[in-house]
Amino acid sequence: MPYKAIFLDRDGTLCEDTGYINNINDLHIFSETDSLQMLKDRGFSLIGITNQSGIARGLIREDFVQQVNTIFMNKYGFDDFYYCPHHADERCACRKPEPEMLLRARSKHRIDFRRSYVIGDKDSDMLLAQAVGAKGILVKTGKLQDSQYAEFTAANLAEAANWILKDSK
Repeated sequence: MPYKAIFLDRDGTLCEDTGYINNINDLHIFSETDSLQMLKDRGFSLIGITNQSGIARGLIREDFVQQVNTIFMNKYGFDDFYYCPHHADERCACRKPEPEMLLRARSKHRIDFRRSYVIGDKDSDMLLAQAVGAKGILVKTGKLQDSQYAEFTAANLAEAANWILKDSK
């Protein structure tokens, strides 16, 4: 049986978007990230998805991105974490809103996109949700305060998690 998942953007959604995070001291994880546990308790997989063009630009080391993503896996119970290391000009298939990261996750974790959600702070996250048939939730903790592509707009992760619990019944 296919599983349901929550796909989460990183910068601006799980942690403060301070530009190209390349130092652990600049990583400020939102306290509401703890609220994601209630989604895991309801059978959702938690999967991180993040564009990290700072790698291609030479501003961030790839092993540092992996270290940060591992923090979310170890401390918050994420099942997996995918990242796109490419510059936007490369027009790769993995840079959001392109769906490659989600397609890889679906293959590995047997995910049903129709029962899944994408939480992010940009239109690219909402367009990604639409591209795969998941529901997009915009959180106001990052770049945007509103998106015409969002199924729901939440103040933060806790409000998004509560909405998902109600919507998925």
